[in-house]
Amino acid sequence: MYHFKLINMGKAIVIYNSRTGNTKKVAMKIAEGLGADCASLGKIPKLDEYKLIIVGSWVMMGRISFGGARLLRRLKMKGLKGKKIAMFFTSGKPDEIHPFTKDSENPKTIFDIMFTTMENKLGGKDITILEERFYASGETRMFKNSEPMEPIGHPDEKELAQALAFGEQLKKLC
Repeated sequence: MYHFKLINMGKAIVIYNSRTGNTKKVAMKIAEGLGADCASLGKIPKLDEYKLIIVGSWVMMGRISFGGARLLRRLKMKGLKGKKIAMFFTSGKPDEIHPFTKDSENPKTIFDIMFTTMENKLGGKDITILEERFYASGETRMFKNSEPMEPIGHPDEKELAQALAFGEQLKKLC
């Protein structure tokens, strides 16, 4: 687990699932901006001391990854009562209309589907899911070690700076 210095605030943690390292880069920048702890799916600590939890994953075929879904289940099992939750994700094309909804009366973007899915999997009457959300482009890969398809070079420096700013914005919520 990575630690960043907290400044006059309740404790916060960024917890993420990453396959190629893109979501990890974004998580680390959010944690740095917030001054929060940062942990991966496999190293989730007890959450008792945390007031704010920022959770993130990557997208697989327009939906939350299997690891991301597992992360959300684990968080829910650990107990989120009284916590504030903010969310983020990385995706190759987050603003595209999801292919499964393009011919429907109400087409949805991958952005919309991801945050709705995350909210539904985490939801409960005893937690507060915040409106603050963030996403960044990630490299599109068919398999973990395969060559990136498009967009190559993401998250780029601009997106990482935006992730840092998102973390700084979350400070006022603690």
